[in-house]
Amino acid sequence: MLRDALLHIGQNFPTARGETYANHPLAEFIRTDFRNALRAGLGEVGLSLSTKGGAGSGQWPTVPWGAVFNPLVTDSATRGYYAVYLFSVAKPEVYLSLNQGATAVMREFGARGRQVLQDRAALMRARLPEFFLEFDCHELDLGSALDLPRGYEAGHAFGRRYDLRNMASEDVLRTDLQRITRAYWTLVYRGGLEPTPEVGVDEESPRGAATLTEVRQYKMHRRIDRHPKASKEAKKYHGTICQACGFDFSKKYGHLGDGFIEAHHCKPLGLLEEGVPVEYNVATDFAVLCSNCHKMIHRTDDPSDIKSFQAKLQRE
Repeated sequence: MLRDALLHIGQNFPTARGETYANHPLAEFIRTDFRNALRAGLGEVGLSLSTKGGAGSGQWPTVPWGAVFNPLVTDSATRGYYAVYLFSVAKPEVYLSLNQGATAVMREFGARGRQVLQDRAALMRARLPEFFLEFDCHELDLGSALDLPRGYEAGHAFGRRYDLRNMASEDVLRTDLQRITRAYWTLVYRGGLEPTPEVGVDEESPRGAATLTEVRQYKMHRRIDRHPKASKEAKKYHGTICQACGFDFSKKYGHLGDGFIEAHHCKPLGLLEEGVPVEYNVATDFAVLCSNCHKMIHRTDDPSDIKSFQAKLQRE
């Protein structure tokens, strides 16, 4: 259970971090049992997401954590943005937080890193006003003056604080986790930390007088197209010959073209709803297309209709 896992880590970490790290049972618990408890707590909202428990590498972490990653954004706590549990090292508290990978930002911006994290956290709140109002923790106190915990404090958008001495129930914890994960999905849909898309300006946007929602759906659709795991699985299932025009890169370019093709997500744009998990079925949701066909199908009225696009090519 999620509640038991949080209590076990919070109650035992203060003692464990003074003990030998190698092969410590708490480190293994964080990596496996905690990760699995997160997975179970997510329920259906966790479709296509991954979970991970952070117990350090070679030594105890300053702050143990357990995160939920959207592979369209990140697979690491060092970069991107994600939902995460962070344990205070000074108080019997644990925080549920919509947060960011502080390591990559601090490495890129140096002394300005915390200000950048704060600015991005403000952008996250601005893009999720309805979720911001549902959560009451707007500041973290992880009890450490080290750079990484302070980075997490700066990167916190909103969340919930739990007192380990009076821990919330399993139902409350699961409800909060699923709600902040829906906020996470919604943030991905609304552009994450990228600049706000301008309607009719982006050359990759849908044709015509596209609404902001249509632009967001299109960008989400393209993000799924470009996801490396989706591309790899689509090629494994559908092969590497364009399903629209029959182009074979290996025949044209020899060894240089071996294995090259682009994955195309066939799910209609209108079905991509903000805050709703996206399931990937490579058999039905993806096709493989050459670069030209992939660009051209996104200029049609229905980029999900492969058969109509094939027929159009045959007529012309």
